[in-house]
Amino acid sequence: MTSRPPVEALRAAVGVGHAVRAARGGGQPVLDVVLAIRQLAQAGLVGRAGTPDAHILSAIVDGLHGLTMVPLAVADRRRRRFALGQLAIVLVLVIAECTAVGTGRRAVGGAR
Repeated sequence: MTSRPPVEALRAAVGVGHAVRAARGGGQPVLDVVLAIRQLAQAGLVGRAGTPDAHILSAIVDGLHGLTMVPLAVADRRRRRFALGQLAIVLVLVIAECTAVGTGRRAVGGAR
C-alpha cells in the first residue's frame, strides 16, 4: 500500500500559495486573500471531522467554486488566466477528496 499525503495537506498548501500570492501583490490579491482563508479553513474543518461526508461536502464546495469560475473565465479577459487556474485546482482537489473517501475498508473511517 502506498502512502499518500492527506488531501488536507494539499488543500492547506493551496491556501498558503494563495496567501503568498496575495502578500506579493499578485494579479488578484483580494481573491487570493479570500481563497487563502477559505482553503485553510476548509482544510482544518475537513481534517478535524475526518469523515467521508466531510470529504464529500468539501468536494461539493470545490465544485461550486469551479462553477463560479466558468463565467469569470468566459466574460473577463483580465481574470481569465486566474479563473482557468482555479478550475485546474478545483479538478485536482475534487479528485483528491473523492479518492480520500475510498470504498469499503479503505474508506475514511473504515467500512460502513
